[in-house]
Amino acid sequence: MLKHTLIRNAVLLFLGISAIGMGSCTKKVTQIVDQGFSAIYTVKVSGWKANSSNTYINYEMAVPELDQILLDHGGVSVYLSFDGGATYEALPEVVGNVAYGSYHYLHTVGIDLSPADDTGTVTAPTKDLLAKVVLLDATPLD
Repeated sequence: MLKHTLIRNAVLLFLGISAIGMGSCTKKVTQIVDQGFSAIYTVKVSGWKANSSNTYINYEMAVPELDQILLDHGGVSVYLSFDGGATYEALPEVVGNVAYGSYHYLHTVGIDLSPADDTGTVTAPTKDLLAKVVLLDATPLD
């Protein structure tokens, strides 16, 4: 009986010391959440601008969320829909011998068109398109 009492007391003492030791530990977690943001823009027929020889056409959209931090460390992806939003195609893309590309700078995302084979001219789309712009926030690597 004395043996069981000693073992029980030893186990209780060990558990008590363990509980005190574990209770005094604090864990600090710093979490950085990188996020993606997207918006859909209507690309109006009237907004396309061509160079003088019609070998290059572009359309620019104001994207105020595209700040210097995103330019320096994030990413920008552009998708076009030719069917009212049923499907989207990632740029760059070639459709009907027209090369569709994208570019971006502070507060602006642009779509450009040029001949896929670098010969001839291009014409602007004759109907409104939808453009999905995805901004990806990221933490720079050290």
